Amino acid sequence: EGLDAEVADTRLDHLVIQPFDRAFSRLRPTEFVRDVLVQGLGCTTVVVGHDHRFGAGREGNEDLLRECGETYGFDVTHIPPHIEDELTVSSTKVRQRVQAGEVEGAESLLGRPFAWQGQVVRGDGRGRQLGFPTANLTALEADQILPEAGVYAVEVDWADNPSDHPQAGMAHLGARPTFEAADAPAKIEVHLLDAGRPDLYRRTLSLSFATRLRGVEKFDSPDDLVTQLHRDAQAAKAVLQQRNGNDGR
Repeated sequence: EGLDAEVADTRLDHLVIQPFDRAFSRLRPTEFVRDVLVQGLGCTTVVVGHDHRFGAGREGNEDLLRECGETYGFDVTHIPPHIEDELTVSSTKVRQRVQAGEVEGAESLLGRPFAWQGQVVRGDGRGRQLGFPTANLTALEADQILPEAGVYAVEVDWADNPSDHPQAGMAHLGARPTFEAADAPAKIEVHLLDAGRPDLYRRTLSLSFATRLRGVEKFDSPDDLVTQLHRDAQAAKAVLQQRNGNDGR
């Protein structure tokens, strides 16, 4: 469900996901071109980035690909590096910014907000007891990256969202030191700011990260935590309203 939506957003007609197993990793560059690009996909044009390498040992480069194109009858198109604020954009730099909690910096490189998807699972109900009910999430894929632990302003969307736009929310990533031991497993939970209490159990939520509001903190009492959560909610609303042109979203 989530992947289908992401593919639709790219306007791609087809998406092929190739498992990167040991056998595939050992393909020589010419074998990759012959078996995958030509026989497997029937490519007529291959588009590559400025630093593209392929095949075992990263031995294949653009020059070799062009030679193969002459043999098998496909064209090669080169895309130059994309520069943003004098920085060459790459997936590595995006990951570094996300993992450091710099989601606004990641957005400037991506050209869109960093988004993360997870399925809603049962929680312990503590957020509801505090007056801030949350949807507890587990990652759809084990290798999904997450921003640094903390509290974030986010926009939340799901398949049957009754609104015509994502809902404003705030997400907490990491441990909950006010109630749990410091080495307790990290959690991912999101509170919807103005959407009431829809039944989201087992639904897949997409979180678009706007900004990091603060780090994870341990409070002296639940009342102190609730006071801070109200501040967080106001801060998140202000950030999201500004991003959306003060239209009340």
